[in-house]
Amino acid sequence: MVMGRKGQVFLMAAIIIAGLLFALTKTVNKGVSRDKPEAFYDLADEINFETKRVLDYGVINGQPSATLAGQLLGSYTEYIANEDIVFIYGDMTNVYAVYYDTTQTLGIQLLGNTFIPIQIVTQTPVDVKRDSGTATVRIRGNDYNFNLKPGQNFYFVIIKEEGNEQFVAIE
Repeated sequence: MVMGRKGQVFLMAAIIIAGLLFALTKTVNKGVSRDKPEAFYDLADEINFETKRVLDYGVINGQPSATLAGQLLGSYTEYIANEDIVFIYGDMTNVYAVYYDTTQTLGIQLLGNTFIPIQIVTQTPVDVKRDSGTATVRIRGNDYNFNLKPGQNFYFVIIKEEGNEQFVAIE
């Protein structure tokens, strides 16, 4: 069957109209990918490394690991001032959780209009639910589960909000 000139014109017109309709109805999804905050995850790695060494020191020298961990964590308050962080530590019998929050800001006004804000890190105990070998901590409405092992346990959750994104590091 041979197509006449009228048929070819109608076919070309149909293809052009379909192409225009397709171009007009095409939806575009665009996503912006940001790099993860390296300093945030570097801080998580550093805290993980240092606290394990402190707990090992406490076990080897017979000193209370919870006290040593608390002293170390207190020295990190300058670094964690921009994040919310929960430290979970203890053994199979007793598990403790402490929430460090930066909800308060204190300001110092110097001569003139110079205002220096100072963030105050508050320390709040957190309830820990225990169930045969598992500790559960609720932070910002989310439950985080941790498997308890014999001996000293140490875990932490760091939460940082940047823009509309929330970054969480769990060790």
